[in-house]
This record gives sequence, structure tokens and C-alpha cells, in this order.
Amino acid sequence: MNIDHAAKLTLRDKFDRTEIEQAYKEGGSYAKAAKLLTAEGRGFVSRQLVRHWIMNLDESETGEEIGRAQQVMKTRNQQISNNQLRKDVRSLTEYIENIELTREAIEHVCETINRRPPVDYSINHNPNGTPCTVEMLLSDLQIGKLAKNYNTHTARARLFEYGRAAMFQINQKIEAGYSVERVVLGILGDVIESDKKHKNSARATDTGTAEQIHNAMVAIFELIIEPLARLGVAVDVVCVTGNHDHDDHGLMMWKPGLEQLSYPLYRSLEYITRRAGYTNVEFTIPEGSFAVVDFYGQLALYEHGVGVSVNESAMRSHKVKRSEQIQSHLTYFRMGDKHNVSSFNAGQYVVNGAFFGTDNAGIEYSGIAGFCGIPAQWLGFHVPRRDSRFTLYDQFTVQLDHVTD
Repeated sequence: MNIDHAAKLTLRDKFDRTEIEQAYKEGGSYAKAAKLLTAEGRGFVSRQLVRHWIMNLDESETGEEIGRAQQVMKTRNQQISNNQLRKDVRSLTEYIENIELTREAIEHVCETINRRPPVDYSINHNPNGTPCTVEMLLSDLQIGKLAKNYNTHTARARLFEYGRAAMFQINQKIEAGYSVERVVLGILGDVIESDKKHKNSARATDTGTAEQIHNAMVAIFELIIEPLARLGVAVDVVCVTGNHDHDDHGLMMWKPGLEQLSYPLYRSLEYITRRAGYTNVEFTIPEGSFAVVDFYGQLALYEHGVGVSVNESAMRSHKVKRSEQIQSHLTYFRMGDKHNVSSFNAGQYVVNGAFFGTDNAGIEYSGIAGFCGIPAQWLGFHVPRRDSRFTLYDQFTVQLDHVTD
């Protein structure tokens, strides 16, 4: 919900400092404090608004606990200014709150996940057909993002359409005589948007970060992973983190796959899948920034792609660096991040798309950065080879711009 500055001031005047601090202390999080203040009947108070109030209290309004924290820091280093002290306290408060809200989101998804049978995507297996592995890329959902014709509801609808289109393509391959024996679902990062990615990111999101994690877990499991699992073939889910999967710029510089918010999201998906009894689904969740997948002896590099340009030369150079790093030859490179589907050299290098398009006036981050891709995701199909050809023999782009609800 977007609330202009005047509206914030008007609603803020209805609550004094003591009431706000008491609600936050009793609730233990911004979301619960917002519910307590709303219950007072003076107007609807959102989680983002409570966070804005708490983070922008004047020195005279700062609670005793924050004041004590500031005093301790001042005694450690008298050179630090009061403004820097307040910034450090805010960062610590946000970090602790993020841990708590993420835990609540994981508990919530386990309690509320819809266990109704998904759409029946059953297939008629052809055991005598040519062995085939499906490569299905999924990236840049940025659940919670607000853009032209895009929000959480639209993201879920497009995720459903992507799953439906993938099943249609799989059935076509089976009817053509192929035996689908494995599906590789490569999740290449930027699953959530994060409402703290930039200074005013909360204004460009329809949900807070914790709720984004919850919504992403439910949608990906119900609309993608469970339908794939019900096919009865081996499913490998490879989970790579992205730059939007935490509350800062770029990737974290120490074990990003473990330390960013994508880690509890991916681990929860793995836990839910196992609890649902799908023993044919295996997860790979690297602690670092990339993973390697084997397609009939030809290796593929999976990475989000921050800092890698969308051209064959740049992607080849990056792949060579990773090859030297892992001391194994890499044939393919898959990445996301750039919000458009691109394929080079017969599918050797693939950039996956995003679930949203961008505005034409530069009013939100992606549009400001100049991204203007068609909402789309990429599918590929591999077969064993006895010669030097790529195992990838076919590729398909699922366009999603027509799905608006």
C-alpha cells in the first residue's frame, strides 16, 4: 500500500510515542505491532508504516533500550557521530527483526499450505522412447514487486501458466516418441523483491519481505514443484541465490547461498516437499553463488549472473573462469538477472527472463535501470549423444505478458 507523506503525518498524530513503543514491545515485530495499533480503531496501520515510525523517531522519542545501546557504542568509539550510532542501531534492529519474521513465515507456510491436489498434469510415459531430460529455468519472480501490470497476484498467475505450458511441452515430447526420465528445475535467484533492497523499496512492494518469502514458498511448491513431482520421474531442484534475495545491494561476500534470505526459503521448500512424501525430488542448495548440473555427461553452470553482460563473449569468458575454478570442463552456462530471454550458439549460453515487464517511463527500479524485456521463462530438452553434438536438442520460450490475473 502506497501512503503519501501527508497521510503518514496525519495518521502518526493519532498515536503517541508510548503507544507505538508499547505495541512494538508487545507484538515483537512490525507486523504484529501494526495489528495492535489498527485494533485501536483510529485507522489502518500497515507493517511498513510501523517500521517507518520506529525508524524515524526523534532523539527525544527514542526508547530507553535504544538509548542504552547508543550509550554503549559511544563509550567504545567517541569518534562516531550520533547519526552513525542511530544507523547502526537501526541496522541491528532490522537484522534481528528479519530473522524473527523469516522464522514466522516458515512456520506460517507449514501451517497454511494448501494441500488440495494440484491440477492433474499426468503424462503417458513411453519407456521405449529416446531418453530425454527436461531443463526448466525459473528466475526473477521478485515476488512482492510492484510494476506495470505486475504484483503478487499476477506473479502467482504467471507461475501457474508457466507450469501449465511446461507440462504441455513435456507431453508433446512424449507424443513425439521421447521418454522423459528426468526434470531439472533450475531456480536461478531473485525469487523475492525485498522491501528493504533500496532506501524506498517498501513503496514499490505490495508485501513485506517475510510475507514475500511465504508467498513464494507456497506458489512455487503448489504450482511448479508438486506438479513436477507427480509426474513420477526424477526431479532435481537446483537453487541458486540472487541479488534481490537479501536486504542489500549485490550479493553478500561470504557464503551468499547460505547467508541470504533465499536459504531458509529453499530449505523450507525442500522440507515441505519431503513432508509431502515426494521421494523422487532432490534439492541442491549451494552455500556459494553457483551450482553445476550434469546433462548426459555435459556440465552446465547455473548462476544468477550479476555482473555478467548479455553477450556470448562475456558469458563464455565467465564460464571459462568457473571451469578453471572447479577444474572441470563446462559446456553450458545458464543465468538470470537481466530480465529477458537470450540464447547464444544453439543454446550453449542462455539468459533466462523475468516474470514482469517494465514501464516505459522509468518509474520503478527495473525501468530506471533500462530493463525492457518481455516477461518469459526458458525450457530446454536434452538427449544422450554418441558424437560431439550438444545434448540440448530443443529449446522453447514461454511468454507470460498476456497473463494479468
